[in-house]
Amino acid sequence: MTISEPTIAEAVARYQREYDRYLKLCSRVADICRYEVVEANAIRAHVTFRAKGHKSLETKLRKFAQTGKKTMPTVDSVFDQVRDLAAVRVATYVQTEENKVVDAITKRFAGNNGDAVAFDTKDKHAADPQNFYRATHLEVYLPTQDLVGTYSNVLGVPCEIQVCSMMAHVWNEIEHDIGYKPTGDLSELERTILTSLGHQTRSGDGMISQLLAATDARNAEQITAFTDVYDFVARARRWFPSVDFATNAGPLFDELQLLRLNTPSGIQRQIGDLSTVAVRSQTELQALSASLQQEGETRYGLEENSADRLLVLLLPKLAQHIVSNHPTGRGVGGPTRISWFAARYLDPATTTAVARPSQGAE
Repeated sequence: MTISEPTIAEAVARYQREYDRYLKLCSRVADICRYEVVEANAIRAHVTFRAKGHKSLETKLRKFAQTGKKTMPTVDSVFDQVRDLAAVRVATYVQTEENKVVDAITKRFAGNNGDAVAFDTKDKHAADPQNFYRATHLEVYLPTQDLVGTYSNVLGVPCEIQVCSMMAHVWNEIEHDIGYKPTGDLSELERTILTSLGHQTRSGDGMISQLLAATDARNAEQITAFTDVYDFVARARRWFPSVDFATNAGPLFDELQLLRLNTPSGIQRQIGDLSTVAVRSQTELQALSASLQQEGETRYGLEENSADRLLVLLLPKLAQHIVSNHPTGRGVGGPTRISWFAARYLDPATTTAVARPSQGAE
């Protein structure tokens, strides 16, 4: 036996005592994924989380004991090898946005001992025509700046994040429930139906992408107020060809709502000639980035391939208004990236704009 009954009992008892810690961790990781990864970058996705139930852990350990797949002689070895006690799932509407989510997660979180985040992208269909499992698994830790207050006791505790499309999630879950959990081999009929469902979910990924693209194209022609951040991205991205405008669009959209700039025409009055915004925004962004670096301001960086291209064109006229909305430099729940840039665009001593190559729209 690779894990003894006393070890199983002791490990489950320890987990029951520490359950709240794992639940707190995955809840915090889910919040970061929801607000700083998904919503901040205008990604359509659902974020869910769970801490493994103690009965589920017991069942898993007994299965390891039966199959001999893992050797766990001590309780510590159980917690070293079972890495999904705290888990988060990010299920994207569009399959092509999975990589964007993964990239954002690796930038936001830490890996083991402060290393880079480890991740494993799996697409089993390439090796097995009947297996349509596709997902990226990441093991993350809260970085040092998050390990304060009530979160100080999750230092060194891992959280697993699974990233997949919603259609892939459907197949993954169904196959797991009927193929992994029960005993015995699947029948030929079950395998045939699972394969057919797999093809349909892959086709569904493409159909969802086409549907949302058609919706964005329709929304792009509207002149009414933006209905949500996705509508904002669909209409504003036309001004910045070849730019991934959805990145960082969430906080900018929220700030524009506070300023009651909720129509394309309202924004246009602030930034001027739309035919030149792509070129002007690149020049302004590079100039502001250089200025911030020279001043030693490095908390945030401007990203050229993002909605920051619009932000830098709005700052000449709106920086003071943004700072007025956030007089302490803080938004709800903490410092905001937008107010940080606005405060540093303005001269703290005179509250007038720092000299830039251009002052934007006239």
